[in-house]
Amino acid sequence: MRIDALVASVLCAIGAPLTAQACSEFNLAAQPVEPEGYNPNSLSPVSLQIELFLIDGPAERSCASHVVEIKSRTVNGVRDLSDGSTIIPGVIPPGQSAFASHTDTKIRLSPEAVDQLVSTGRLVFEYAWIKAGAYYPSGLYTNVLDITVNGNEVTSVEPEITVFPAMRLFSDMANGYGQVDFGALESNEEVASSFIYQSNAKLTVTAYSLNQGTLAHEDGASIYAVPYSAFINDNAIAVDGNQSLELDGNFGARNMGSVRLRLGDIGIPVAGEYADILTLSFTTD
Repeated sequence: MRIDALVASVLCAIGAPLTAQACSEFNLAAQPVEPEGYNPNSLSPVSLQIELFLIDGPAERSCASHVVEIKSRTVNGVRDLSDGSTIIPGVIPPGQSAFASHTDTKIRLSPEAVDQLVSTGRLVFEYAWIKAGAYYPSGLYTNVLDITVNGNEVTSVEPEITVFPAMRLFSDMANGYGQVDFGALESNEEVASSFIYQSNAKLTVTAYSLNQGTLAHEDGASIYAVPYSAFINDNAIAVDGNQSLELDGNFGARNMGSVRLRLGDIGIPVAGEYADILTLSFTTD
């Protein structure tokens, strides 16, 4: 009988540590991992990430059964960002394994992701991508996301991204270079060229002539030079680089612009080729 009692006592001692402990400390906090910003001319998407961390460090294993979800507090989707008028729609990152399920308004973390959060006290994950090449109006875009644990809101995070001012040219001037030809020079002759541009911010242009607003003879302006005037979208512009003209633009849309050159009185020019380089500089603000 004493042996039986001893065995029973040992079994009880061994069994006691196996009693499950309730999850008592799960103080969750969150912060966005801020991207550098969104450049509409970049060829790469921008990743949006969230960092979750436990204020008290790694938690008990029993906390791994918690259900952690991210929900949008605003009318926008959980992956979307807005400046108050324009919405940037985020998309699901390819190959994402941190989600158990997801909709447009809610993301639930996978058990594996919650287990990593519990065991290490920290979890960083991608929750959205912003596709490359979109011309959203420049400015700051934000959202407010609530983090819930087992259905109870415990913290929130406010992701944001800055869309940088940008512009680009299309068609014949896409490479930044265009050419016009007057042919045989005649007084008051005009030539014109068009360009297609896209901008997500206020856009201005300046003009700078290599030969001070003249077509210079191939052997140099000292031999002979023919003056000309320049117009952008039918507005006269100085060619010394000191005058700025604002271009019409529907932010994000493609717009048409024009460059027109008009010769002055050519006088009696010396035979030969005449040329100038007129540089247009575009500035977004």
